[in-house]
Amino acid sequence: MGPAHAASGLAAGALTLGLAARCGIDRPLEQLAWVVAWGGFAYLPDLDQKGSTAGSMWGPPTRLLSRVIGFLARRHRGGTHDLVVAPLVFGALAHVAASNPWSALAVLALGIGLALHAVAQLVPGEAEKTALGNLVISVAGAWWLTGSGVTLPWLPVAVAGGVLVHVLGDALTTDGIPVPFTTWLRTRPVTVGLRLFDAGRGPEPALQYGVFPALTVFGLWQHAGWVRQAAAPFTG
Repeated sequence: MGPAHAASGLAAGALTLGLAARCGIDRPLEQLAWVVAWGGFAYLPDLDQKGSTAGSMWGPPTRLLSRVIGFLARRHRGGTHDLVVAPLVFGALAHVAASNPWSALAVLALGIGLALHAVAQLVPGEAEKTALGNLVISVAGAWWLTGSGVTLPWLPVAVAGGVLVHVLGDALTTDGIPVPFTTWLRTRPVTVGLRLFDAGRGPEPALQYGVFPALTVFGLWQHAGWVRQAAAPFTG
């Protein structure tokens, strides 16, 4: 489900901060943007479903985007859940977008919006739960980050990485994921996966509320010095 996907993306983003630092992503705001982007784009593949909660995020704009993605993906858990094609295609599109500051800002805003939409149930208040509220917060957040000097050459990596985390997560569930490249070759889906539990059930709540947040905190603690500095007054 959406919140679990976003939580897994945040964890992956935090755990890869060490690798990101070797690529020059070492300032606090850049690290923050990196982690949030992974969290948001780990929700991106679910825009393939007509009427999905992700598609309702910004109202008509994201509903239209959801329809286009759903058509190209052929079905829910179709092309957007292809372990090979989905990360490459979404990453390539983000690479094109990253070449222009305005389109890069729009993609970052989309990532922020998806992350916020997925975890909105855990955030106090109601503004972020409305289409307009989410849009305003997301665009303002992306504008603030880029205006504060955050550059986005890493955006394709965060997009592709988040999508990959999503697909791997769905591979654990009973519905599985499509065999790579078969979505557009067969009428009936052929799926693979570990099929350990139904989406939203089994260990998913424990992963969403326990394991993934713990991994996120661990990753930030290990790789983001500003987190340790902020916690210093409380940890002695």
